[in-house]
Amino acid sequence: MSSLAVSASGGASASSPVAPFNAALEANHATVNNVAALLQQGRDGEATAILTQARQGQPQAMQDALDRMVSAKLRTSLDTPPSTPGLQGMYASPVEIGNTIRRINDAGNSRPAMPDTDGLTAEQKFDVYSSIVQTRGNQAARDALDRGDKVILGMRKEDNSVVNHGKGEYNDRIVVLSRDPRNGTVKVEEFDRASADPTAQYDANTQHKATNAKYDQKELKGMQFRRPEGEDVTGDRIPELGRLSEGTVEMWETTHPTPWAGTNFALRPTPDAIANSTSWIDRDSKHNGDSSTGVRSKLNDSIKIHAGSRNNTDSAGCTTIQPEDYKKFEAAVKGNGTQERWQYVLTNVVS
Repeated sequence: MSSLAVSASGGASASSPVAPFNAALEANHATVNNVAALLQQGRDGEATAILTQARQGQPQAMQDALDRMVSAKLRTSLDTPPSTPGLQGMYASPVEIGNTIRRINDAGNSRPAMPDTDGLTAEQKFDVYSSIVQTRGNQAARDALDRGDKVILGMRKEDNSVVNHGKGEYNDRIVVLSRDPRNGTVKVEEFDRASADPTAQYDANTQHKATNAKYDQKELKGMQFRRPEGEDVTGDRIPELGRLSEGTVEMWETTHPTPWAGTNFALRPTPDAIANSTSWIDRDSKHNGDSSTGVRSKLNDSIKIHAGSRNNTDSAGCTTIQPEDYKKFEAAVKGNGTQERWQYVLTNVVS
């Protein structure tokens, strides 16, 4: 850890290239740059004091965003400093420094909570969601944000496929966000009636259970089955449902037959994404309605973003949006006019 020359007033000396902790706080991005620079110089106490002050009085969503923004700026996990930080102890205690560094590391490496953005400004919402893109997305997603493209963020509360008698629940969130690099103007549009989990109505294994007397019928009562979807990854000649795994997928425009939604617009993975992507499809190979516990198969272009219906998510693994919201989603996605490819960042959220 580097040492620091301290002035009589307790701040950094005039020769320091970074503002002292007791300087007036600037906007979030200036604060994040300041904190990250101090941490890179080993000035953990000052960084802790600045970040603590910036978080005070802010909504939890913004506090979490600041931690993620610092982590994204550093692009690496921090080492916990020694228990006796020398001059840095003038700014924050060893416990405070250690807790702050652990919190920053967790923010950069862990799934986020579903943020409560009620009452936040558009700029605050952008900081919340862009920080999730920065920490959960890949470089293509980060580059897209930097050049002003529309980026799609999906936040998934994991459901079992039999929820709501196999019709699914719109309890996930889709966000379309962008920032104009010329003037900094941000646009953030949230869609809370979305789903990124498959539903059992398309599950051949669940259909088998529903017609087999040895299984408990309670959770399957009233389920209306549709044509089974999926891929046989277990070799039992029964296709397993799947869902898009966490990560970033490049999408482009396609169509989807949803006459009840009044639109055919949809998005699906590009050929480049299928050929080169590190994203996968999680398969319900254990036949328990939980794709997250099974095996993975290669990404294909059947996994879309499209409209569902009013009382059914209509998802066999796609991301679907309630039809009353879908036209607004389409308009948000097409807001740049000339954009033809979109980065879709999908992350699960913690409860």
